[in-house]
Amino acid sequence: MQHKYYVLILFLVVYSTSFAQDFHQRQADSVEELLYKKDRNKALALFNREKFLVVENLRSNQRNRFYVGDLLRFKTKDDFVFEDEIYEVKDSSFVVTALNETTNRYEYVEIKLNEVTRIYKRSKRKVGIGWQTLSPFGYLVFEWAAWGVPPLQNNKWPIAAALTVAQPLFTIVSNQFRSRKITENYRLRVFQSF
Repeated sequence: MQHKYYVLILFLVVYSTSFAQDFHQRQADSVEELLYKKDRNKALALFNREKFLVVENLRSNQRNRFYVGDLLRFKTKDDFVFEDEIYEVKDSSFVVTALNETTNRYEYVEIKLNEVTRIYKRSKRKVGIGWQTLSPFGYLVFEWAAWGVPPLQNNKWPIAAALTVAQPLFTIVSNQFRSRKITENYRLRVFQSF
């Protein structure tokens, strides 16, 4: 009976080592392959010499780059809010694909850089009440089950109630600060990789 296990272990060792490749014999990935694995859009812009959009904050010297295929959220002077992928970047404009609700088709819309008034960092979060909102009361239930302290007699219930009310308020406040207005200190430009 023991000989079966020894034969099985020997078979598994020989089988696994026959198809394994030694670490020192592996071929290293090239710089291009590593860039394509990390960020395909950035690598395409770099190697194909494509243009891309840059949102830069001149006060903090921060830049956010948007390449062809990236999702961009912005507002124009006409109060239209777009949340679409970049299709093409030109010298002084860019093209996005937007849904035309009257024809129910996607169309290409060219937006000039000076028409953009706001850039949104992320989409608007929905305010909702779920199990995450009520989770501070879970600690009160845990203390009730573990130590027999009823939730209404626990002196921590005001803290749990305050945390439950604060979570939707934090969502509302964070939705107010999700955009940046295009000014002389916060601008949108077109760059081309060299």
